[in-house]
Amino acid sequence: MPCLLVIALLPLLLYRLFPPGITSTPDAPEHARKELQAMGPMSRHEWITAITFAIMVTGWILAAPYKLNLTAIALAGLATLMITGVLTMDDMSKQGGTLVTFIWLAVLFGMSGQLNEMGFMGYVGERLAVGLEGLAWPVAYVALLVIYVLLHFGFVSQNAQVLALLGVFLDVGVKSGVPVALMAYALLFASSYFSVITPQGGSQNIIFVASGYLKQSELYRLGLATTGFCTLVFLVIGTPWILWVG
Repeated sequence: MPCLLVIALLPLLLYRLFPPGITSTPDAPEHARKELQAMGPMSRHEWITAITFAIMVTGWILAAPYKLNLTAIALAGLATLMITGVLTMDDMSKQGGTLVTFIWLAVLFGMSGQLNEMGFMGYVGERLAVGLEGLAWPVAYVALLVIYVLLHFGFVSQNAQVLALLGVFLDVGVKSGVPVALMAYALLFASSYFSVITPQGGSQNIIFVASGYLKQSELYRLGLATTGFCTLVFLVIGTPWILWVG
């Protein structure tokens, strides 16, 4: 229920906050068909790219059962495109802004990973969570969820935060009297919708950052509005729904 509400209402909210410059494109389908006809059949490079991409995705899907290295698959795909001439050094040099974004994301990811491995983020989360012990469980539940979401400002990976903090927050919530299913599902849902809170909050955000369509300030405002709306919906609607179906 809360997911369906977010799917239905979030686009309307974002439409108001970030109204598009063009609101009607009745000629778009016909224009697209003409452009596709003008492009003609797929070229050799396009076929190579499509096949390489399909093989890479298949490799990533089968990585866990066959113990394949995800980075090796990505590098093999990149090497294939460069060896076949689909990508050249000139192509890569023209995408300097995108490469810089990837480099910064890698640096932030490495720093976040090191903080997590050293136990710093877990310590911060535990200190914040322990301070809420003794409160009435509804208050502790809301506070834990909001703090858990806001702490994603310090992470560049959903997996890293889940591994570092979810168990800690779940344990404190249960000790505070929060129903186990409610606390667990609330944290798991939050681990998905908080990924847009910052431009570096999730690897998929790199697409929006690299596009250059939105400014950094707009990305932060968009991420905060989206995350805040989802948090509100899952607290107000999701809480009674989980308690009822659970």
